[in-house]
Amino acid sequence: MVFAAALRLPRLVAGSAGRTVLLGLFRSPLYRWRFARAGPERLVLAPQDLRAPDPIRAAEIVEGRFTLAGKTVDTGEASPFTVRAPSQAWQDALFGFTWLRHLGAAPNGTTRAMARQLVADFLQSAVRYSPPALEPVVTSRRLQAWLSQAPMVLEGADRAFNRAFLRSLNWQCRYLLQVGPKGRDGLPHLLCAVAVMQASLCLSNRGALRRCALRWLARELSRQVLPDGCHVSRNPQALIELLLDLLPLRQSFAASNLVPPPEVLGAIDRMMPMLRFFRHTDGALAAFNGMGYTQAHLLTKLLLYEETRGRPMRSAPHGGYQRIEAAGAVLLVDAGRPPPAAMAQEAHAGALAFEFSADQTRIVVNCGSPGAGREVWRDLARQTAAHSTAVVASISSASFAPQALQTGLIGRPIVAGPTKLTANREEGPDETRLELRHDGYRPRFRLMHRRSLSLSARDGALRGSDQFERPDGRPWRGSQPVVVRFHIHPAVKVVPGSGPNEIRLLLPNGRSWLFSSGDAVPTIEESVHFANPEGPRRCTQITLSLPSPRSAAKTSLSWSIEPGS
Repeated sequence: MVFAAALRLPRLVAGSAGRTVLLGLFRSPLYRWRFARAGPERLVLAPQDLRAPDPIRAAEIVEGRFTLAGKTVDTGEASPFTVRAPSQAWQDALFGFTWLRHLGAAPNGTTRAMARQLVADFLQSAVRYSPPALEPVVTSRRLQAWLSQAPMVLEGADRAFNRAFLRSLNWQCRYLLQVGPKGRDGLPHLLCAVAVMQASLCLSNRGALRRCALRWLARELSRQVLPDGCHVSRNPQALIELLLDLLPLRQSFAASNLVPPPEVLGAIDRMMPMLRFFRHTDGALAAFNGMGYTQAHLLTKLLLYEETRGRPMRSAPHGGYQRIEAAGAVLLVDAGRPPPAAMAQEAHAGALAFEFSADQTRIVVNCGSPGAGREVWRDLARQTAAHSTAVVASISSASFAPQALQTGLIGRPIVAGPTKLTANREEGPDETRLELRHDGYRPRFRLMHRRSLSLSARDGALRGSDQFERPDGRPWRGSQPVVVRFHIHPAVKVVPGSGPNEIRLLLPNGRSWLFSSGDAVPTIEESVHFANPEGPRRCTQITLSLPSPRSAAKTSLSWSIEPGS
């Protein structure tokens, strides 16, 4: 497995290098003529932006203060496109123009004039052809923002600005059509395809562009949205990003008196139930494979579009997840292999990690992914130790591409990980049980991790055991330290219980749950929860360790989380 991953890595890097050369070529002035075809005559519709605007942010922008990706820059009277960016994430957000919707929150003469001036500044600035501004995903975000806010931007504009605006929209469409498929694979491809498809519906006389965009979009949706509705990256955040763009696209088809292609309708119908599949009792989505803080207002708005609204699915076999819901408690488990390396830039080494919620509170969680502008934490959040699962010798169950090979196009994908991961489910009247097994530690330690989880139908109690064995099923006798981690949500207070093997978990609503273990004594340690709007927060983790030296009689750890008295 490791040898095969080593063979894949040079091809991945070589492909990334080739894409970099091609992107640089397409960005050069000599090739700009390729996209400078006859422009559209007018804008025939403006798509809805489902992302909520903020009038307070609008007032700040009017005053020249831009808060993007966790950084604030006061530009004064200067154009924001001429100031030094405090971070790459801030610059990407600026060039993406998603902040333009805030100016549309309370449209008046001042905000409309400011929006038009900022767009004009960009159109007249040399940065519009700079590599950061022409990064495909950034361009797709800008294209979507300009289309949705076009009525505000164009109201009261003169003829020269109107023509320049439409010409730029057309240029960006054709640029994405050529460059987008050559950029980073996965979600970026799909976001670019949706943006071009949306523009082809909003701009007049774009029949040829529409046909090309439709073929591209249908191909990417069929390839990336799995039959159970998961995205191929296995990141729940990808569902939110896609649906925020696909739902307005469906509306644009209807407004154009066109029937949406079956690939668009099918993808939406499959993804919508997955939002509820990943949802905890407090409304947040489980933090797996790059999912960070759940923006509740966006999730609530998306769920309004769901038509079935039945009970969430029990499993997502193609995405590799399991869900058990009983007595007001929810258990979510990562039971899938890592995504393909080309789409694993955000994937985590969290094999058999779980999250558990009850009483409208997340109790056991993964550390989650940090927000934009906090990339220094991102590599730590992807390690196995940041997940509620077993860790051997402080080494992750999956391997990432070396730091030296990291580029803006490929990030640090997972290049080796579990190849055999099984999940067997048993439904009973009293409990539902999962029997799980993965071989992520087999190449290095000749070790298999077997995890058993059961959720009581009576009171929602969670019981589990973690067993460590050789590939042939015999007890493992290795000498490496093995630790099973349970990261506790920051809202839950952790205090020692009445016995040495008990820990009490105090919930914000006054309820309590009891963590208890078999022979191993649990330890309370510090941890960090990354998936918070205000940034990383201190929290607590409970750890269980296998005793040393190893013996055939003791290669497993048992534990439970039950409602307190």
